[in-house]
Amino acid sequence: MQRVGVRTSDFRLSYRLLAMMRRLDRSAVLLEPTDAVPSDVDLVLCGEDEEGVTVRFDHLEEDLLLALRTNQQATGASELVVAVDPGPRPGMVWSIDAVDVGQAQLEHPDEVLPLVLDLWGRYPDARLRVRVGDGSAGPRNRILKSCLSGGCHVELVDERRTSKGLARHDHIGAARRILRLRGRPLDNLPPDPAWDGVVREVKRRSREWTGGRLTLPRHLALLVATGDLSMADAVASMDEE
Repeated sequence: MQRVGVRTSDFRLSYRLLAMMRRLDRSAVLLEPTDAVPSDVDLVLCGEDEEGVTVRFDHLEEDLLLALRTNQQATGASELVVAVDPGPRPGMVWSIDAVDVGQAQLEHPDEVLPLVLDLWGRYPDARLRVRVGDGSAGPRNRILKSCLSGGCHVELVDERRTSKGLARHDHIGAARRILRLRGRPLDNLPPDPAWDGVVREVKRRSREWTGGRLTLPRHLALLVATGDLSMADAVASMDEE
């Protein structure tokens, strides 16, 4: 993994950069403006009009992540980790060598594998891990099946605590938490759920969703259960009738 140097005469900038690197769990060394760059440092961050890769104080996070991403693309990446919060509208977050570099809110479970393969194509020498949360059994199994058939190394992550404190539809936030958790390597699909029970649960949630105003019929509840339809779209379709 690359080692990063921080070399700037701006004390506030150096302090913030080092704090951000610690949050990212990345190794960084503080250099004096007159110091030579150590041989094991391949990226030097600095302020404006200084020697190195410029990071603006007012755009700190954006510039830092861009600098890390660009340097990794130049030096090669060893590990690509993609995390998926499963559901009718999956959330995805991915990292390169432990640095978050992207996220996506997808509209259907079938969109997961094409994006995973596209990312893998950008880093063909990197080891790929796909971490999928174990909730939402129907969409989850759909995603797992496609990723396994696509030749991906897949890990199933216990996501019982990944949504705590998050907004109801923050699938990106849940995926980011899944990204940080070790999963169980998966060679075979977990069994499909008992659909009757899942459909009953979807119908119950539809009543909760609408404040008791309506209950989804079985055919729509099954589409939600399998990931072919979001709850919002299912409810909207009934409102249009």
